[in-house]
Amino acid sequence: MPRSPVGELETELTRLMRRARSAQQRIAAEVHPDLDTAGYAVLVTVRDLTESSGGVRGGEVSDVLGLHKSTASRNLTTLEELGLVERIPDPDDARARQVRLTTQGAEALERTFAGRRERLRSQVAGWEPRDVAEFARLLKKLNDGAS
Repeated sequence: MPRSPVGELETELTRLMRRARSAQQRIAAEVHPDLDTAGYAVLVTVRDLTESSGGVRGGEVSDVLGLHKSTASRNLTTLEELGLVERIPDPDDARARQVRLTTQGAEALERTFAGRRERLRSQVAGWEPRDVAEFARLLKKLNDGAS
């Protein structure tokens, strides 16, 4: 039975998401053998939110990921126990704490990102550079339109 273009897109996005979930499990284990995919998502979010600042509050992490604050807090505690993040004083509120990556956490993430980029590079090695650029543009367009 022929599928519509939107049906084909749905099928391919489903395949991509399934592969991404599987890859995320492998990548989390590369960062730390005791890290699960939820913790990995929190760790990457901490990195993303602290790129332009010294630290981030746990509530911001939970907001970005759509997690209950207690879930984010548990994940942050685990990441701290694994040595991947550390708690620091909040410069705007002496009673509050922020989290940031430790050197170990930053280095582990960079190693996994480099490996992920290399795997992606090999997947598209036979593609024309303009096709890679167009695919990136279209994915950005899809992501920017997501709610």
